[in-house]
Amino acid sequence: MDATSGARPRVDTAVIAWAALVFALLFLGLLPLYLYRLDLAQLAKNSSGAPPLVLIGIVFTAYTPTIAALLIAWRWPGAGGVRELLRPLGRWRVHPGWYLLAILGPFPLLLLADLIYVLFGGRAPDHWLAPPSGTAEGGMSAIAFTIGAVIAGALGEELGWRGFGQRRLQKGIGALYAAIVIGILWSTWHLWPAVVPGGLSLFSWTDFPQTYVRLTSTAILYAWLFNGTRGSLLLVLVAHGAYNIDNSIVGTPASDVHTIPTIVAALHAVAAIVVIVATSPRTLTRGDRRAA
Repeated sequence: MDATSGARPRVDTAVIAWAALVFALLFLGLLPLYLYRLDLAQLAKNSSGAPPLVLIGIVFTAYTPTIAALLIAWRWPGAGGVRELLRPLGRWRVHPGWYLLAILGPFPLLLLADLIYVLFGGRAPDHWLAPPSGTAEGGMSAIAFTIGAVIAGALGEELGWRGFGQRRLQKGIGALYAAIVIGILWSTWHLWPAVVPGGLSLFSWTDFPQTYVRLTSTAILYAWLFNGTRGSLLLVLVAHGAYNIDNSIVGTPASDVHTIPTIVAALHAVAAIVVIVATSPRTLTRGDRRAA
């Protein structure tokens, strides 16, 4: 039953179980920080003396959306199974334009944010474009950075957010509302440093609203990519990994680490609004609107 049938959408208990497990696993990964009473702000400056269990736990948190999706798909009644969850990863035959958009799309938004900042009197970055941090030395360092951006930032999350949550939720409430729900969950999950010892000191008050605006908008854009390519989760992984790399290539002034992210969030919101206006809220595709 979908959101357009006029009846009340069916509650997908598998999605509720998955969301609960995501945050339960997140807490499990952060538990060593509480047990050892470590200050995250100090740990961010120097992690050389941190207990291995703490570092393993922090790395583990990056994979909790996907791990939760795999576990629920495997064991939860009616969740579809692991094979069904992984199937969209094999949908790679899409128009090359989608790949270009996924890989290069973040550049205009990030560069425009810098330009707006400079036009309003801010200091220009030392370099508008530069090798991504972690790749300047080349060789194995560059390879490790690229692999990390794709695996931890994309594969560690996207099987959960889009592959499980978005795909199942939109069957009941439509693609737009599903993306908003996923975006709120995604934003809350990303703000975990605020709830561990010393972590709140790493934030400005603007970081909270801009995180919700940017990631909820991005969730709408990724749902558009996913549905527009007939469910290619591989393309969304490419987009997520590319954003992490592109964000490291585009330079930002070191003197202001809070204003530009706010501008970036606003530009993502504009892009999301364009998608909403140009597509059907039920599917976030243009074809559905033309058919209507």
